[in-house]
Amino acid sequence: MPPKIFIVADWYLPGYRAGGLVTAVANVVEFIGDAFDLFVFTRDSDLTDSRPYAGVRRNEWTEIGKARVLYTRDLSFSHLRRRILEVQPDIIYLNSFFSKLTVKTLCLRRLDMLPACAVVLAPRGEFSPGALSIKRRRKSIFRTAALRAGLYDGLIWQASSQLEQDHIAAELMAAQLGDQRVYVAWDLPSPDWLQATKGLPKPLKSAGARFLLISRISRMKNILFAIELLGNLVGHVEFDVYGPIDDRRYWEECQKRTKSLPDTVIVRYRDAIPRELVPSVAANHDFFLMPTRGENFGYVILEAMAAGCPVILSDLTPWRDVTDRGVGWSLPLEDRELWRSVLQECIDMEQKTYTKYSLRAREFVEAWATSNNHVERTFQLFNRALEGHASSSASRSLGASSGAR
Repeated sequence: MPPKIFIVADWYLPGYRAGGLVTAVANVVEFIGDAFDLFVFTRDSDLTDSRPYAGVRRNEWTEIGKARVLYTRDLSFSHLRRRILEVQPDIIYLNSFFSKLTVKTLCLRRLDMLPACAVVLAPRGEFSPGALSIKRRRKSIFRTAALRAGLYDGLIWQASSQLEQDHIAAELMAAQLGDQRVYVAWDLPSPDWLQATKGLPKPLKSAGARFLLISRISRMKNILFAIELLGNLVGHVEFDVYGPIDDRRYWEECQKRTKSLPDTVIVRYRDAIPRELVPSVAANHDFFLMPTRGENFGYVILEAMAAGCPVILSDLTPWRDVTDRGVGWSLPLEDRELWRSVLQECIDMEQKTYTKYSLRAREFVEAWATSNNHVERTFQLFNRALEGHASSSASRSLGASSGAR
């Protein structure tokens, strides 16, 4: 029998509003589902949407792709525990540090109310300085108390990049926790990326520039920063923003600033789109603009480049080499004049130069997706979890036997 993994994720397919989380978990299922027996416990509705998914069965395990999925509105301790007990997993895979589902699972574990198994936790960017700065006091109190209380002891931490590994390690060190295992297992490439890189050539660059952002509407994504910069440029500018409104008050701030922009700058909100539409949307824009305050991976960045869209990013993503590779720019948020200069360069860019950027962006994604060992690292992550749990169980058994003698 293959090892069982019980995956806890607030959102999963067919959802798409939670962005990279859904893609990351779906890709794990796709790549390891033949070697592991996978069970996904998730909500029955999408992020910012109270309506249940159409056509899915609730509160029963349903085979979807390479996993069995349970969609539910009952996120109680008792229901979560009952589902874990009926699966009897070898590994529990948690996809958030602050999620209530994660906290409930770890509380049950701490109280010895779950079967003994390994636990892998992927914080999904929640330990980046930018993410921690939002609701700082509340997060700091919980983080310190939970870590020092031992709620997160004995885990394997998954970092989606070297950058995220540094962030996780820094927080664990600040909480004075030693002997914590943090492994880098990059998020896995989407199977359709290579098809996107081979798509039709990009349309001619616009007169001026059409910028694109696809993300949740939240302070973390720093959309107001982009809007303020666009107002100081010369030439025709269009900025299309796609994504669910996760922070309505922040979006109201963005809309207020938009009203003061010159007539040459057009900002449009386009709502959320399913993941499969990202390549076609990106293909009809000139540049992907994302001044984020932190990304652990950033699936949409790769998806935009796969469609031939050069990227303009903060230097708080793992893709800080895009400038050197000639596929875009990675810029420090504190240097607004540099941002303004780069955006103006994009507006003034001639077609010949733009075509080179666009082609290199596609080549970058193709090379990254085909010349890495990311799938192998994911297998190593879960195999290490299994080995570590086996060693721990053996040590406990030995200790018990010694005590009996």
